[in-house]
Amino acid sequence: MENAPINRHISDHLANERTFLAWIRTSIAVMTLGVAINRFSLFLVEMHQVVPEVRQITNRHVEKLGIGLVVLGIVMLCGAIWHYLHVGRMIESGSYRPANRLVVGTAILFILMGGTALAWLF
Repeated sequence: MENAPINRHISDHLANERTFLAWIRTSIAVMTLGVAINRFSLFLVEMHQVVPEVRQITNRHVEKLGIGLVVLGIVMLCGAIWHYLHVGRMIESGSYRPANRLVVGTAILFILMGGTALAWLF
């Protein structure tokens, strides 16, 4: 039996894969939240039909928020695939450098989204 060449970057590739799987779980959670919000908006519309006084709490934008979260989850998943492949190539070539701008940019994006959601709630 011939010995297969040992990849000296095995732990790096496994860490890259764990990160990719974390992004998959996150994107699934975001899409699930979007579907749940969308279903809740349908409940509010049905409630409006039965109890007209509930009209003030019915928010027409909730359905769009749910759809937006599903789209965001899909975009996150596509970005995770690209990042996983890109980091894998960089590890193999020995030219890996942390993506500091991407990490900071993502954090700022989520801070802005959270602030917008907070302002929208109040």
